[in-house]
Amino acid sequence: MKPLKIALWSELSDRKPIPVLVEGIDLVIIRWDEQVSVLYGRCKHRGALMADGVVEGDNIICGVHGWDYRLASGVSAYNNSEALDKFQSWVEADGLYVDVDEILAWKHQHPQPYDRTAYQGAYADLHGTIEEPSTQYIHQLAREGLSKVGHHGPVAAMGVPAPTLPQWDDLQFVTAQLARLPQLDDVSVGTELVIGPRAKQPLKLDIPLFVSDMSFGALSEEAKVALAKGAELAGTGICSGEGGMLPEEQAANGRYFYELASALGQTHTFLNTLGVTQSIPTQR
Repeated sequence: MKPLKIALWSELSDRKPIPVLVEGIDLVIIRWDEQVSVLYGRCKHRGALMADGVVEGDNIICGVHGWDYRLASGVSAYNNSEALDKFQSWVEADGLYVDVDEILAWKHQHPQPYDRTAYQGAYADLHGTIEEPSTQYIHQLAREGLSKVGHHGPVAAMGVPAPTLPQWDDLQFVTAQLARLPQLDDVSVGTELVIGPRAKQPLKLDIPLFVSDMSFGALSEEAKVALAKGAELAGTGICSGEGGMLPEEQAANGRYFYELASALGQTHTFLNTLGVTQSIPTQR
């Protein structure tokens, strides 16, 4: 046994978590009444420092996501399979002591990955969750900037990573549920689409696809006009996006969609010059 004094008993406030670092291991001291516990100092959920939490009744509560652990044992009352390891501690002549040998043995079995010399290293979220899948990537950008992704930053379609977009392989046609039997491969089929067939001016497309919204400014004039012309040749329309509208783009396509965003005011006279408007309630 190798005793180490980690605090003065007389200076420990009642029910206030106190952090201490021993041999690179984060510990948390909790004194309540005349009792004391020295527990492993990181939450089992995401590794948050338990010393940043609070004591409520017989539990210490993680300050990030509210996970609870009993003061006396470190075991969670909510889920007994989750527990903060408890280390031997004792009070002697106003000093609170722990056994360094016990902590070193624990460290050998549980190597700590936290690098306190790195940016926010003591607060690193090493695994993340499904609800917060970008945490590690945010930390990477904080550490490295754009040095490994190029000065333009990551590129993806409309801000959505390509692997998360729907794939053609995800489509499944159950022929038994179709109103009509499917045609053979060599039979010509119509691809025309009419939106608002009972409207005074229905929208007619030769194909059930159109060029999605990407505003002038996000794309160059040349790109917008080229896409508008290509859509016209394909018998379909193109959307302006919620930024600036390009007259040359509108002139190049007879089925021009204008995205009317709430934060971008336009006059009724201007709107009357458009064929189709797409309204969105809020600007993201």
